[in-house]
Amino acid sequence: MAACLAVVGVGCSSGGDESSLPDVEIVSLDGTETTSLADLEGPAVINLWATWCVPCRREIPAFEEVHQARGDEVRFVGINVGEDSDVAAEYLAEVGATYDQFADSEGYVITELDTTAMPITIVIDADGTVTERRLGQMDVDDLDAAIDEALTS
Repeated sequence: MAACLAVVGVGCSSGGDESSLPDVEIVSLDGTETTSLADLEGPAVINLWATWCVPCRREIPAFEEVHQARGDEVRFVGINVGEDSDVAAEYLAEVGATYDQFADSEGYVITELDTTAMPITIVIDADGTVTERRLGQMDVDDLDAAIDEALTS
């Protein structure tokens, strides 16, 4: 299964340096890749989600739609927070999400982003600078606009 990274933020807080990604280890859902969130190269859309989060579940099909349309322009990464990888992988297979997916079973990414709410989406430009940090559900138009901003910054 491919790994996903999309970070969506609802009700962002003002803690930490919000212009770059935190140095937190994430592991691909299949366990074959370990990386630091800070090492992800842009442009990228990073989405933090969980299966119990209703807005998260509603937005994943939009992320997949934009990934299919614009995946050659920007990397999509999903990060499942606080759940067993098998639970996350089962849900992703059910909805047909194919973008890169990682796990943060201990919730360290949420802690480092200084938020407790989900979904949270972070968009970074080619230099790794955060150009969008959104707490709450995003739709296709929201994603396209955020990607356009990252590609022109």
